[in-house]
Amino acid sequence: MNVILPLECISQNYGWGNYGDNSTVARLLKGGCDSFKIEPKQTYAELWMGSHPSGPSKVHLSNGSSPLLSEYIKKENPNNILGKEIVERFGGDFPFLFKVLSIRTALSIQSHPDSELAKQLHAKFPEIYKDPYHKPEIAIALTPFHALCGFRNLNDIIQFIQDVPEFKSTLESGLNLTEVNKDNCKIYLKTIVTSLLNVKQDILSENLKQLNNRLSSKSDSEKTETDRLVLQLYSQYPGDVGVFFAYILNYMVMQPGQALFLAAGEPHAYISGDCVECMAPSDNVVRAGLTPKLKDVNTLGEMLTYTTGKPDFVQPILEQHHNGKITSNTYRPPVDEFEVEQIDIQEKGLVISIKESNGPSILLVTHGNLTIHNQLKTYSSLPTGSIFFIPSKTQYQLEANEPNTTAFIAKVNQKLFTNPKL
Repeated sequence: MNVILPLECISQNYGWGNYGDNSTVARLLKGGCDSFKIEPKQTYAELWMGSHPSGPSKVHLSNGSSPLLSEYIKKENPNNILGKEIVERFGGDFPFLFKVLSIRTALSIQSHPDSELAKQLHAKFPEIYKDPYHKPEIAIALTPFHALCGFRNLNDIIQFIQDVPEFKSTLESGLNLTEVNKDNCKIYLKTIVTSLLNVKQDILSENLKQLNNRLSSKSDSEKTETDRLVLQLYSQYPGDVGVFFAYILNYMVMQPGQALFLAAGEPHAYISGDCVECMAPSDNVVRAGLTPKLKDVNTLGEMLTYTTGKPDFVQPILEQHHNGKITSNTYRPPVDEFEVEQIDIQEKGLVISIKESNGPSILLVTHGNLTIHNQLKTYSSLPTGSIFFIPSKTQYQLEANEPNTTAFIAKVNQKLFTNPKL
């Protein structure tokens, strides 16, 4: 059996993150480390947990040293720490990246490449696409969470083109809509997307300005949900083509505990709120809008799936213990790299045994206070923000020191061990 170890993790201070104490990321970092000082004017966007080189975690050893998690794994024998199956499947690399996001302004409209495209993009443009890996991901809402995800139904998009003159005018500046084949959904959507992404900036800026002025003049009772979304995006990114994507992508409002899985080629953008996120260990992003960063128009146009309709939420696998006073919800997406378990303990003193996994795990306390019991070491009074690395084949128990304690455990998808061909 291997020893459970505390993790020291970092924040990514992207501009779209929440400021200071308003950021869940900052509060988690402060809770897990008394010496961490929250800067009121600093944005804290993402908490990264794992071994990705852009934000690697460190383990705290009993001898006082704090090597990188990746270094510790290599030194202690990857077959032992990660598990033999993980080393065979992923080559000794840590198999997932675990995150918490705290969003103040919208992230870029983006999509992620599949494995084959990721390798091609990395080979051609390594300074832009820094990983040769795909990036499937799951987002689990911690607060009411707003996102754009996947294409709306085709009839809804066509209706918006008819009803929103600024949207129609922008599209017609680059193509003749009457000649676009509406019978082939994929071709039609691809034409719409590439037309938007290639429109001249002066035309785009003027049409967006007119749209903003027209919608702003409506009374609050007259404004639709989409009107309010467009005004919100315009206030954050005036003149950006991504504002028009509000008319072609599904607007999703998620409640805490609801989860979305984002496969390769699916366009999406997180708008606001906090979430737990887990993904393959990649930072590959192909952007389309709502960003000052590079917009890779040609790549994005070719890689999207162009499927329509609102995506389904991931239905967790529910287990209950102690007459329902402990619940475990496991979010298991259709990929090898990861799954996420959420454990909620209602009463102080209740204990749950965590099933042994053949791969590594990362545990994060998001609310309350825990004790981790293990044959080799016990960690007591772990506050909100505590993060631990759980090696392969490690048994342990969680005890709540406060009522309404919650922890998330990211781990390798257990399907990998029951059906290795998945």
